[in-house]
Amino acid sequence: MRNKSADLQEFRFIVLIPGRDTEKLLDEYRVSLFAKGFYGAYSFPPAAPLAELSRPFNRDELKELAGNIRKCSMAHDGKFSSAESCLISGFGEYSFFGLRLDFSANLSTIEELLSETARDKITRIFFPPILCAAFLHSEENQFPKEGPVLSFRAAALANLAIRSLPGRTTGEAPAYSFEWKMGEPVWLPAYKKARAEK
Repeated sequence: MRNKSADLQEFRFIVLIPGRDTEKLLDEYRVSLFAKGFYGAYSFPPAAPLAELSRPFNRDELKELAGNIRKCSMAHDGKFSSAESCLISGFGEYSFFGLRLDFSANLSTIEELLSETARDKITRIFFPPILCAAFLHSEENQFPKEGPVLSFRAAALANLAIRSLPGRTTGEAPAYSFEWKMGEPVWLPAYKKARAEK
């Protein structure tokens, strides 16, 4: 039996949101996952969680991180590309499943791109990050290895709060009932602008 108070617990993240063209491709991938029986495909927005937070980033912290991520992408022509599908620990009994993003090879953790005040708000880092296509329950250990290859330059950062809602598990299928609220996005500096400033 699930604990009702645990269902109502709120989790906070900083997320990387790809531009609309990539978001559409990711949505198509989620549609295919749902059709294959992965019912957590719509439980998280099409975004990559970078870190779990104790409290949201302010606008200046978002801007600083956006600028530093853009600088980090310069080694790859300003692009972020997806690699293989993978599974990482999410929260509670759920894991994030999606496409791993290739960040700079010189970067060992996203924490290196943050100011000290922003680092104090981080409780957990997700690195390398993945574009979340679905939540998987801890009992679901089989997942598709192949996924679309995505590449994008346009991206934004935003605070995200999510909580699981009270729900029942029917038969063998776990309940996927969540609500989330995303803060105002801060876009990464344009690639050409960032290159000119380098």
